[in-house]
Amino acid sequence: MKIGLAAMGVGAAVLATLGIVLILLPAPTASFGWFAYQPLADFGFVGGLSPVPAARIWGVALLVIAVAAGAFAAGWALGSARTRKLEQSGRT
Repeated sequence: MKIGLAAMGVGAAVLATLGIVLILLPAPTASFGWFAYQPLADFGFVGGLSPVPAARIWGVALLVIAVAAGAFAAGWALGSARTRKLEQSGRT
């Protein structure tokens, strides 16, 4: 049981590290230029691309999963420690 709990903690740490690396990656540069004039004044912005890079979205998602897995592992460890303590005292 302790090996699975340790593996979950290590997995959460790896996911958190990967998520932070993906969040901190620099955004890709634009392949088009901006000009000093407005060519279409009556045209609103209709973009097909997200203003947030996909790597940053994946990084945040991995970080959220890592935090949830870490919280689950910590809760499991605290609960099993309390259960062992109660079993040893004979109050189960």
